[in-house]
Amino acid sequence: MNIKELTFKGSDQTVLYSCGTCGHLFSPRIYACSDADAHAAARRAADECCTPKYCACGKPIEAPWTACGSCRERLRLEKATVITDYNGPVESDKTRGEWGEGYSSDVAALIESCAEYDDPVPAYCWPCTSVPLRLDLDRILERACEEQHEDALDQIEGADELQEAIDRFNAAQTCVTYYPDHSRVIVIDQDRFDNILRGHGESHG
Repeated sequence: MNIKELTFKGSDQTVLYSCGTCGHLFSPRIYACSDADAHAAARRAADECCTPKYCACGKPIEAPWTACGSCRERLRLEKATVITDYNGPVESDKTRGEWGEGYSSDVAALIESCAEYDDPVPAYCWPCTSVPLRLDLDRILERACEEQHEDALDQIEGADELQEAIDRFNAAQTCVTYYPDHSRVIVIDQDRFDNILRGHGESHG
């Protein structure tokens, strides 16, 4: 690969290495090692920048990935715990979902949405964790004092009354945001799920 070495004007000491194909720059200063090793690492990174890369299974991969989509999916599923006693919001990046963007109120709703949109039913989906809308007094006060003097937080009055108001506000909120929990997985189609784990499945996202 054609590597370009960049120097400061009037100096012959290389400070950056550039990929000869795409021009991406690599600095030895980001490596926590000796100067010689850092320059060697930066030069190697520039050399490998646009070199075709392959997954352990033999499929080509794109930066910054170190594995193809199918293998990444399989490895994620291997680390997840299969659960059967969950009833709540779920997510799958292989279908639109009842709520959109892959989210549904439960597995049954996900399957119904697949029929509605003529999407294939995924072999699995992820349970979700909920993050309710909440205000936090400490964060509010810290933010309010960012432009104040050093001891401003110690001079605040009425914090207890404000906390009571925040507690009432939090208790009244119904807004909840859901995020997929990739440490757990719900199997919808066991045969297809097992095929993915054997490396014969397909990845759509």
